[in-house]
Amino acid sequence: MFLKNSWIFLILFLIFSKTNSNMPSLKTIIQNFINFKKDGKIDIPLDIKRIKLDIGLSYGANNSQYWLTHEENLMVFGFEPNPECIGSILQDSEIKLRHESHGTPLEKKFVNKNFFLIPCALGLQSNSMMKFYVTKNDCGCSSIYPPVYFPVEDIIEVPMFSLSDFFDLFPFDTHPVIEYIKIDAQGSDLDIVKSAGNYLTERIIYITLEAEIGQYQNAVSSARDIHNYMKSIGFVEYRSSFTDDPTYFNPRFSGYIKNNPVKIFQR
Repeated sequence: MFLKNSWIFLILFLIFSKTNSNMPSLKTIIQNFINFKKDGKIDIPLDIKRIKLDIGLSYGANNSQYWLTHEENLMVFGFEPNPECIGSILQDSEIKLRHESHGTPLEKKFVNKNFFLIPCALGLQSNSMMKFYVTKNDCGCSSIYPPVYFPVEDIIEVPMFSLSDFFDLFPFDTHPVIEYIKIDAQGSDLDIVKSAGNYLTERIIYITLEAEIGQYQNAVSSARDIHNYMKSIGFVEYRSSFTDDPTYFNPRFSGYIKNNPVKIFQR
């Protein structure tokens, strides 16, 4: 039995999409479990002071768990396209840790309260179905790009939207910034960043991306690619003992963080 309607809705959505060329909008998908205001924007309570995005959750949304247990007044929006991982996070029982290095899985008390899982892939394509390569015994290796080394168990189709599609629905009038975005999308990280458009430079303070190191065919998200692009849009490299992967800071928020310290963490 899965929590709420999110998992059931995803299954129905995928079946619908295979038989109907008019794919639902991102709002149509997420309004099943996220409330919207009359102006068409996501309804975020005013007591929520901090927003983070966790893109690529694997089976346990471990980074979200760390954030939510170390910060108050925080809301996290997570994005994950793999149905198995979605099921793991939304199931009634607690998530079983698959390896001690993965960190503590997300506690159920946060789901649909301070943590909302959006069941889709993010990338340059918008409002379309994409092939998704599900790897065997997946612990976060599945991708829209064909893997080079990981054995593929199944090839399915998943909905994809741009990150700007989500930001179009976000209430920046009441919550003007996204403090931190963590991306771990198996070769798609730079695509996802580019899909945010101007929102990235105008609304995002910190961002961490995983560099692609030749594990996926046709992916263009190397450390050099990432660094060159982030530099071109005004972000500066940020070195921290709290992140493992390439992390960048938006200097336009230098004044903001003096009065509003931002915590970041990624493992």
